[in-house]
Amino acid sequence: MRSHCYACGMKFNLLKRERMRLAATVLFAIPLVTTLALTACDSRKPVRADTAITFTDCRLKHIDSIARCATLAVPEDYANKSGASKTINIHVAVLPALARNPEPNPVYFFAGGPGQAASDIGSLVSALGDLRKTRDIVLVDQRGTGKSKTLTCDAAAADPNVDPLKEAFSNSDEAIQRDWAKCIATLKGNPATHRTDDYIDDLELVRKALGQEKINVWGGSYGSRVALRYMKRYPQSIRTAVLDGVAPTSLHLPDDALATSEAELRSTLAACAASNGCAKAYPNILATFDSLLSELRAKPHAVIFAHPASGKPINGVVSDRTLVTLMWPMLYMPEASRMVPNLINQAALGNFAPLAATMSASSIGEGDIAIAQRFAVMCAEDMLNRTPTANPRFQPLNDLFYGFCKGFPHGKVAPEFFEPTTSDIPTLLLSGTQDPVTPPAQGSLAAKTLSNSKHIVVTGVGHIASPLPCVRRIITKFIEAGNIAGAFDPCEAELKLPRPLFYTSPLEARP
Repeated sequence: MRSHCYACGMKFNLLKRERMRLAATVLFAIPLVTTLALTACDSRKPVRADTAITFTDCRLKHIDSIARCATLAVPEDYANKSGASKTINIHVAVLPALARNPEPNPVYFFAGGPGQAASDIGSLVSALGDLRKTRDIVLVDQRGTGKSKTLTCDAAAADPNVDPLKEAFSNSDEAIQRDWAKCIATLKGNPATHRTDDYIDDLELVRKALGQEKINVWGGSYGSRVALRYMKRYPQSIRTAVLDGVAPTSLHLPDDALATSEAELRSTLAACAASNGCAKAYPNILATFDSLLSELRAKPHAVIFAHPASGKPINGVVSDRTLVTLMWPMLYMPEASRMVPNLINQAALGNFAPLAATMSASSIGEGDIAIAQRFAVMCAEDMLNRTPTANPRFQPLNDLFYGFCKGFPHGKVAPEFFEPTTSDIPTLLLSGTQDPVTPPAQGSLAAKTLSNSKHIVVTGVGHIASPLPCVRRIITKFIEAGNIAGAFDPCEAELKLPRPLFYTSPLEARP
């Protein structure tokens, strides 16, 4: 399961669907609520009288039971918190614990992206449902995302009447820049106050408003960066932390994520070359990819193919940017990456229909990524005072991201932001060996300054390992115990998944 991307996806049209797909794959992607005086048996009981929030029943995506939702007014600019300063409303959702007398320390989930809302990751929350047996789950939509609509622009709104697949094969660079300029011109809200630390200040106000002394945190992809900064700035508020797809502040988007993705692409194609069936079906597949990329960079190809859903003909153009934009999300999961050699081979033969059909493979929908918020964070933190790093295979994406930041009115962060988090808070780190954006090396780097931590590397897994049954059990045991000794299950020795067999044709996988 992919939850959030870093650079999301960071979940990944260019301004619309293509950028949404990038959003779903590039950042701390892939693609997730409470300790009030509520009981699991009756979600309509009033919240505790001393809280500053009034809750009502609500529904969340991919969550079967009724949740409790509210908004909390917070300062827009924490550097100017005078009585006359502007406030914005932050959306808070709570899933009450199933126990009549729940534990006092809830679990807060931090989504990925940046740009993904916590209230949109119900699938992951459900996968980790055992946590809810004894603890409330709290989901706070980051300012600028989901129901915390504090940063918007006209060009970022998805048009339901536009076919995203047609857009992906018709958007020119000029059209993309024109749409982005419209977004900047119609921007509502202050992007300079929509950085990671602004979100953390919001989270701390929510924690206090709900009367919670300490909380447990789960952060996936970009959400792990949120968790690390929270641990650094408010250590007294955190009981335990789970970091999945670890993205410390020293990891820069899109450069580092794209460099890892390029390495994962080479690894995937090398594995194909080492497989008798794959090598026979697609000889010299890396050279085939590079040749195709070079051709499309020199002269984009006009294409026509049947729409995978309607069957109606699509006339479009494929450039090198289109190719890597559609290929990138496939690297997030080994189950999808095993199709990459076949997709490259078909595209080299002039058949781009299979590659186009993969647009439906993203687990993060078009409306799930807040584009303005994504760049409010990335431009202020990841690309601040930086120039693109050379990466020939993924250069079109690198240039695209940096181009968006040139005219975007983003904020800044202090040099301290990039220093590692030093903490003795019990912390469980999770990494997949085939993660194309937040590889195990990033988890090991973060662990160096986390003295009370354990890093589990899962062989054969891509971005986000938490949904695996064994990992779910370890997470639950860890949070229940509140210490690293509790982060153990005998199944840990079996966390070595084999690489799935490659497709040697559209319908057949062979060793």
